Amino acid sequence: MTTPILELTGISKTFGATKALDGARLELYPGEVTALIGENGAGKSTLVKIITGIQPPTSGEMRLDGKPLRVRNPEEAFAAGITAIYQETVLFDELSIAENIFLGHEPRRAGGLIDWPTVFARSRELLARLEIDLDPRTILKNLSIAQRHIVGIARALSIDARIVIMDEPTAALSRHEIEDLYGIVRGLAAEGKAILFITHKFDEIFAICDRYAVFRDGRFIGEGLIRDVDQDRLVSMMVGRSVEQIYPKRPV
Repeated sequence: MTTPILELTGISKTFGATKALDGARLELYPGEVTALIGENGAGKSTLVKIITGIQPPTSGEMRLDGKPLRVRNPEEAFAAGITAIYQETVLFDELSIAENIFLGHEPRRAGGLIDWPTVFARSRELLARLEIDLDPRTILKNLSIAQRHIVGIARALSIDARIVIMDEPTAALSRHEIEDLYGIVRGLAAEGKAILFITHKFDEIFAICDRYAVFRDGRFIGEGLIRDVDQDRLVSMMVGRSVEQIYPKRPV
């Protein structure tokens, strides 16, 4: 069995008297897409914030390649090869595509000046790798939502991220754009990256994901291979009841 790139064990997070996560666990594997599944309030967002260094866990441990990992801020997560692409991509409208891709880790010349020719050349290479025909000098505000997602993915590739988190990435995309995104996700997995794919859409889970992890009320409920589960089972794990209990048959 493949060894996970990232392991979270016993992760808890409290806010006052509220327990957002309670002993949660998660494993992400190289070359695989893992669906993170749960209703609103299940703890998915808190878990992502912990992985990306936005919030510290109250207790628990993260391990990267089997070694303890502590990320105290997003910069440390970024340096560890962990990046997140959110439904509302955190990019800057007034900057160019290339500036957004390399913001904070720009190639520099001797003396510390930004090496702009390299920035634009490498941006072109990354966009070509994603099979998107865009000029890296284009200002971000002129792009569609789908194109912004591509820029976010290119940014992840620019640091050779090994763990890519996608939070509801298809929410505002057309069917054609979703299919294009699927192709990119499959390509990232083929390169050995571990993808955490957060979605409420079961068709997406079964179309693009290899594994699943279900959370409910801040607790880890179960995980496994997508090929070994069906939608009814996932729904039951999410809500804690069988589908028959949720939707009882009515007498004819």
